[in-house]
Amino acid sequence: MLNREQLYKAGKFLAKLAITFAALYLVARQIEINDLKALLVEADISFLILALGLFVVAKLLEARRSNLFFRVLNIQMSEAMNTRLYLLGMFYNLFLPGGIGGDSYRVYWLKKRFQTGLKSLITAFLLNRVSGLAALLSLLLISCTYVTELHPLLQYAFMLIVIVLALYYIVIRRFFSDYSPTNISATAYSFFIQILQLASAHYILYALGVDQDFGVYWFIFLLSGIAFIIPVTIGGVGSRELVFLYGAQMLPNIDLNTCIALSLVIYCMRAIVSLGGVYFLMYPDKIIDKE
Repeated sequence: MLNREQLYKAGKFLAKLAITFAALYLVARQIEINDLKALLVEADISFLILALGLFVVAKLLEARRSNLFFRVLNIQMSEAMNTRLYLLGMFYNLFLPGGIGGDSYRVYWLKKRFQTGLKSLITAFLLNRVSGLAALLSLLLISCTYVTELHPLLQYAFMLIVIVLALYYIVIRRFFSDYSPTNISATAYSFFIQILQLASAHYILYALGVDQDFGVYWFIFLLSGIAFIIPVTIGGVGSRELVFLYGAQMLPNIDLNTCIALSLVIYCMRAIVSLGGVYFLMYPDKIIDKE
């Protein structure tokens, strides 16, 4: 018989599963399958390869950024070791959504390996995420200048970047002062990561035949990135597509089929990179550097 915690986890998973299928169903009703298939079949391979390369570099930088926060906790890992652990975490996130999450596994692994406090590790992972979110929000505010048809005041949205970054720095200095030395480095990494991921999406759009209105696509892509990190669907599937669906309905300059094709390609790229974690799932001892 399942205990209360197991029932909670099962209920949470089933709720996410239901939301995921509901989101995909709503999107599937609106797209033209044949048009979507044609977009993917006719995509320019050279641009897709370039986009994949940029995506891989972004993921490598994400791993390095997390190591900045680990070092505050006196966790000394080589970048190679940290990257191997990161890849395994990506695999857990994408392919095992019903079980333990990637971040949860990394917390467990680091706690066991380095005898670090659970609360400290959770804080480090949370601040790592917040750093990325601050950069994502900043780029989103800049991209608002391309969608002023939604509201004229959006042309001034970029001015809010100062507030976003100021709040991030104030919160870190006030409540997590031990991490203050990482502020500048982590912020720089976060902006590079988000710009690389945006550039990757840009070249996917090139591959799909888009040759105008890139700014509008940038906006909807960045907005979907925020939806993707909200844990209400399995592996983020469906949440990004819903943003594309409603964005296409509100913004006349973008094509829904192109947006969904963009989302599918990004998912495939994430899957390709995540498969690098399979080896370390099979041989977890290989994560550790050879002495």
